[in-house]
Amino acid sequence: MKVVIVDDEPKLRQGLQTLIPWESLGLTVTATAANGNEAVEIIEKEPPDIVVVDIRMPLMDGLQLIQYLTSAGLQLQFIILSGYADFEYAKQAIKYGVAGYLLKPVDIKEMTHTLKQVRERIEEERLKQGINQTELINRDWVLHNLLLPQDKKEAPAQLRSMAKEAGLLRSCYEVVIVFPRVSDASRSDALQQLSEALKRTIEGKAMGMVTIRFPYVIVLLHEPLRGAERREKLYREIRNAASDIRFVAATGGAVSELEEVSGSYLKAQELIKQAFFSEKGRLLGPNPSHHPLTESCRQSGDNAEGMMEEFISRLYYSLDAGNGTMILPLLKEAAAFFLMQEQDENAVKESFFFLSNAVVHKLTSGYRKETKETDEVSRFLKGIFEYEHLDDLLDETHRFLLNLAEDSEPGGKDKEVKIMINTIHRHYADNLKLETLAGMLNYSTAYLGQLFKNKTGEYFNTYLDRVRIQKAKELLGQGMKVYEAAERVGYTSVNYFHSKFKKYEGRSPSDFKNP
Repeated sequence: MKVVIVDDEPKLRQGLQTLIPWESLGLTVTATAANGNEAVEIIEKEPPDIVVVDIRMPLMDGLQLIQYLTSAGLQLQFIILSGYADFEYAKQAIKYGVAGYLLKPVDIKEMTHTLKQVRERIEEERLKQGINQTELINRDWVLHNLLLPQDKKEAPAQLRSMAKEAGLLRSCYEVVIVFPRVSDASRSDALQQLSEALKRTIEGKAMGMVTIRFPYVIVLLHEPLRGAERREKLYREIRNAASDIRFVAATGGAVSELEEVSGSYLKAQELIKQAFFSEKGRLLGPNPSHHPLTESCRQSGDNAEGMMEEFISRLYYSLDAGNGTMILPLLKEAAAFFLMQEQDENAVKESFFFLSNAVVHKLTSGYRKETKETDEVSRFLKGIFEYEHLDDLLDETHRFLLNLAEDSEPGGKDKEVKIMINTIHRHYADNLKLETLAGMLNYSTAYLGQLFKNKTGEYFNTYLDRVRIQKAKELLGQGMKVYEAAERVGYTSVNYFHSKFKKYEGRSPSDFKNP
């Protein structure tokens, strides 16, 4: 299969050509290009099978190239190369059906794995397109035909005749599919192992028929799975057949007509795609319940961008102040909001990537010491896209963020006030509000304000103003201009800064400034 590499970095183009074992993968690099315009000329003359493309390039970037080639009707597989800074931009390419997304610097092993996966996908598509419809009727072929969408099937009468000849004519059907959660390199072996083991159980007990339709093992049951007990029993059978293979399984529900079998199959496929939001260790079925998080999600009129900034801010202040008890509830609230926005699995993972990356950046920049090595942060961020269940993603994100802020939590009976004072001294220049801290500490605004007044003798805003004015005095004493000092300590209005300064110092900022 032919590959074209498109990247504006000559060293990267040369490195990929040299370091990737193209021949052993059954691939060959036929051309390279430094930008989208060059790539268009090359690809239109001799279309490849796979295009490896950088997302940011001069003249025509990677996204524009993908848009152009896709709209031109070319059936190509794209693998995107991107830096962390380009992540939001690269997300747009997902709707064009990119086959792979790799972060720079490129990991050769990961790149090799992705290329192999894409090649096998192309081979599978070609195999499906090349089925000989006139081959000798057999049970597997008839079952595969039943799984096809209605407009691709044989005529109903002919389909019923073939099903009868193959011994598949029944009064009821139910499709169960099993998807092995293994690497693409191991998928064929896993499918074979699962199929053979399930045949001994399902076909041995005359319960139905088992076949492979890549990337699934298909079970066509002759009787519906009525009741939770029968579903649990079948799930145990699949688990025993899988042995040490991780998997997810789903049923599309019972149907009574041959023409409806494909509908059951499609429903099961959709459930497999939604497995990320489901409970672990059970057979997924029709009419799935919403994830428990959505039940507790508050309705909000805020837009998604505004809510994301709020989650970032609340997580950051909670971690920076050492209030670890609020992290998991905040993460669950964020996840619930993403679900209420009807985000799919990829979108939820992208949202968690953006959220975590922003919090990590705020925590590890500025005056706070870096608490994690860069490679560990990178592994965590990349690993977000590997989680198979939302609950696992929440738990791991919670663990990682807590480790970022370990040993930072203040103690003592006045813990809440210490957190507030600590936060004021760290973030006096930010738009600090008592409401924000109240949400962070899980108290009402009125209660927390009174608690702060009782312990410090001053209201929250008064204390914040005093800290800001003290910092402004230091800056003015260093020769900073009045408007610069005002902005540096968090006042957006110079006139307001003047009034506050006179209130607490008895003179104007310009009087205080050193000549």
